[in-house]
Amino acid sequence: MKIYTTQDILNKLDHCIRYKIPFSHIRFGDGGIKFIHSVLFNDFKQLNVIVKKEGLPYNKIAEIFELWGYYARQADFIDTPEVYYNGTFWPRLKKKSKPINLETDHKMRIWKDLYNRAEIDNENYCNPESNCLLILDIPGRRNIFDIMKNRKVCIIGAKPEVKHVLFGYDIDIVEIVGQWQNHYKNSFSKTIDIIQNSAKEYDFWMVAAGELGRIYTGMIKELGGRAMDLGFVVDYWTEGYLHPRFYRFISPSLNNKLELRLTYEGKQYIDYI
Repeated sequence: MKIYTTQDILNKLDHCIRYKIPFSHIRFGDGGIKFIHSVLFNDFKQLNVIVKKEGLPYNKIAEIFELWGYYARQADFIDTPEVYYNGTFWPRLKKKSKPINLETDHKMRIWKDLYNRAEIDNENYCNPESNCLLILDIPGRRNIFDIMKNRKVCIIGAKPEVKHVLFGYDIDIVEIVGQWQNHYKNSFSKTIDIIQNSAKEYDFWMVAAGELGRIYTGMIKELGGRAMDLGFVVDYWTEGYLHPRFYRFISPSLNNKLELRLTYEGKQYIDYI
């Protein structure tokens, strides 16, 4: 089973920008796995938490689930939790030295069955943490900042101040509400309208929009644009926030506060990143 590296992703994105080819990079992560599992197995306790946090209306759950599968099948890259179990990447932790709970671990271990049941038939796999790996400062390797240079970029996210943090780049912002703020009701239609009118106006988009963000990313590609699932990286850029589960393996770069670097423990996985 091939798992593409960040360099593979960046090379393809760069190629697609140069030749105006549609592109999408979609990550489900453990949150997406939980959503898929809760829908497939009627786990209403889990679903209730996701619905409230991500602002999803119950009467749209089936439609959202269908769109996930539809856009994942078309994506250039989708993530796989397999990296946490095959020795090619650091373990999925909850905190610095605390493993994820057994229920989450079980769901991630059966990811292939969940993908199959959800009709996510796409084997262009990448790392679930590819968003943060894309901003690593590794000598001799490109990162997302190399792709952003002299390119027009649009970010969909809840932190409009990121435009000022990335002041050296050509950035537009589509602002959405954050978690626990009824995303679907307050931001979804407006964001879809903007994508429909301007998907091809940017060299590429960066999406930090939770569970509905996967629909934005897929739609951008469908309409001829290019989109990367950046997720919490925008939080890192704006607040310097890095989840404690990463502390052993990555830390802020000494050269550029917007970049990350591998720690001693993280460097053992460099060949697979």
